[in-house]
Amino acid sequence: METAADLPAYLQGLKLFQPLQRFFDRLRRIKAHPNRSHFLDDHLLFLLLAYYNPAISGLRQLVALPLHKHVAGNLGLHRTSLGSFSEASSVFDPEPIRKIFLELADQAKALNGPRRPDGLPPGLNILAADASLWKLLPRMAHSLYQQPRTRARGSELKAHFIFNVLDHVPIDVELTDGKTDERHILPLQIEAGGIYILDRGYLSQRVWRAILDVKSSFVARLKINTGYTVLEMLPLSDMAHAAGVISDERVQISKPGQAPLTLRVVRAKKVCQPSRNLVPKHKRGKHAAPEKKATEHELILLTDRFDLDAGEVVALYNYRWQIEVFFRWFKCVMKCRHLFAESQNGMALQIYAALIASLLVVIYTSRKPTKQLLFLLQGYLRDDLDWEHVEAEIARSKPAKP
Repeated sequence: METAADLPAYLQGLKLFQPLQRFFDRLRRIKAHPNRSHFLDDHLLFLLLAYYNPAISGLRQLVALPLHKHVAGNLGLHRTSLGSFSEASSVFDPEPIRKIFLELADQAKALNGPRRPDGLPPGLNILAADASLWKLLPRMAHSLYQQPRTRARGSELKAHFIFNVLDHVPIDVELTDGKTDERHILPLQIEAGGIYILDRGYLSQRVWRAILDVKSSFVARLKINTGYTVLEMLPLSDMAHAAGVISDERVQISKPGQAPLTLRVVRAKKVCQPSRNLVPKHKRGKHAAPEKKATEHELILLTDRFDLDAGEVVALYNYRWQIEVFFRWFKCVMKCRHLFAESQNGMALQIYAALIASLLVVIYTSRKPTKQLLFLLQGYLRDDLDWEHVEAEIARSKPAKP
């Protein structure tokens, strides 16, 4: 059996990948086939480099990376044929890569994330839950489902994320086909010690009861036609009035065969400022840009927290937008919209690798990932910038909170 001393000297001189050294030693021993020379750790390195090199847009550029002396010398990568890399995507098990993502998620923390609300009990994490879709080519749809083609989103990949708002990092993800309901996946991801921020797509008593059963809390947006019985009207504070709250109620939600839930409904008027996009891309049709004027809408929020001010409940729901900011970073800046693989295994490997690449940005900068920080790390890996210059530029960026 190989020992750590027998393995190639990975990551020599590349500080960015040093937190992964112990994982690479572990992955090296996972052999999908005794005659295979392309190992799981090699595959992960290739995928990580794809996100730290903006010139890579396809497999041909990716497998040609070992031809560069800087990559081959520092990472120990050897040339892999296009066929071998493609085959490996369907052979390797993505679960070891998922475990690496989960371990790194516990370490990553952006110190310049959103401010913790004053009234929130210490030790309670703010967790936003949402799902994002990847559209697949018709020939890739068979990888995820076997049913006949319908109007349902079957030919899409859906990733169900749990996002730590204050640390600004994803802490869990489940991959399914596009037509899987988010309400069926979230109960499998719930953990104790969190307050879950949910939009109207998670409208389900089953979800709410699952959160309460593990001693967690939630703030969920309701649809306008959601039924409940008002038990008591609660007084509004100055903070609640300033947040646009118009009513605060103790309510009861019942379901046949189950004990009723006594919860709290907060209604608030929110004003959305007009778009700052002066030249909209679409001027007519269903994708037309909204008119350049402020709009008002009503928020109906459901929560089990009676100890928080109604204004704080509204502020907590506003934090849900942070997961949308992360989706833009993940798909547009990290360029994880383009998939290198067509198999279910290969797509999972790529998404977990992209999440690891995103977490490394947070681990090394202690800041929320931005395009500028990614540019600095890309320049370091391309040998255009030295590490001292990268550290100086990071220090000049938005300062981390003490």
